[in-house]
Amino acid sequence: MTICVAFSSSPEGVAALALAVRESRLRRAPLVALATAKQERFDDDHDHEGDEHALHREIERRLAELRLDDDPETQVRVIDDGGDAAEAIIDLAASVDAELLVLGVKRRSPMGKLLTGSTAQRIILDSPIPVLVAHAARPA
Repeated sequence: MTICVAFSSSPEGVAALALAVRESRLRRAPLVALATAKQERFDDDHDHEGDEHALHREIERRLAELRLDDDPETQVRVIDDGGDAAEAIIDLAASVDAELLVLGVKRRSPMGKLLTGSTAQRIILDSPIPVLVAHAARPA
């Protein structure tokens, strides 16, 4: 029984990480934070250099801010296989025998979805395990 979270440095990705930590705590299940360096390079809102080590450190730092001392074990996995980010995240979740995948999503226009595709949408539709979706709080 493992909880996985598909992390990105976007506000939605950070919200997903916080939700995944809470789910891990509630279920007393280990947490694996997954990220693809390729997805970070193409994130619309962030100019991340795609460096796997920097991304790994960012996830570790954010986890340290969220976790309590008695929380279940956490792992961080970052890959840069140059392939399909949605497929890579689904494969990584399957490789750790995850029972739940947490994912951050942002609102996009129909035209935006048509032109750029949606990694999140593909994960939601193609994942063989349940997907819990989080979004960032909207400004008041």
